[in-house]
Amino acid sequence: TPLSFLTPSWARQLGSESKTGTSPLASLRIPGKHSGRWKETDAAAARRRRPRPRESTVLLFPGQGSQFVGMGRGLLRYPRVRRMFRVAETVLGYDLLSLCLRGPRAELDRTRHCQPAVFVASLAAVERLSHRQPNVLESCVAAAGFSVGEFAALVFAGAMDFTEVPQTLSREEACSKKN
Repeated sequence: TPLSFLTPSWARQLGSESKTGTSPLASLRIPGKHSGRWKETDAAAARRRRPRPRESTVLLFPGQGSQFVGMGRGLLRYPRVRRMFRVAETVLGYDLLSLCLRGPRAELDRTRHCQPAVFVASLAAVERLSHRQPNVLESCVAAAGFSVGEFAALVFAGAMDFTEVPQTLSREEACSKKN
C-alpha cells in the first residue's frame, strides 16, 4: 500500500510483539475462579513502558465537511501522494485529484466525491508529516477519525489496505442511494 512504510513502526508503537516474540494478547492470563488477583501480563508491562503523554502523539483524522477546493495542492511534491491520487482514480473511475484541486465546489461537496477526497487528503497530510516531522509519527500511540476519518485511521494503523477504502466508500454510497 502507499502507506506501508508506516505499518512496522505503528505496530511497534502498539507493542504488537513482546520480548518473547509473541503478541501481548497471546500471553494474557485471566484469573481463574480460584485466583484471587490479576497477574501482570506482557500487555500490562507494555502499558507501563508507553511514552508519557507529553512525549506521545495521537492522530485525529477529519470527516466529511472538511473538504475544500484546492485541498492537496501543497502535498503533490511527495511521490506517494501523487500515487495515492492515481490509485484512487483507478478505483473510483474519475479524476479525484482534479476535483480536489479545481472543483467545482458543488461536485466536491457531493458525498460520493467528498468522502474519498477527505480520505486521500488526510493520508497525504500524513505523508507530509512523515517528511517534515517524523518524530510525530514515531511517537504516535493512537489514531482516530470522525466519519470518513475513521477509514484514514484504519489505513494508518495498517488495519485496512488503502485500496479497500475507495471501493468501500463507493459501495456505501451506492447502497445509501437504494435506501
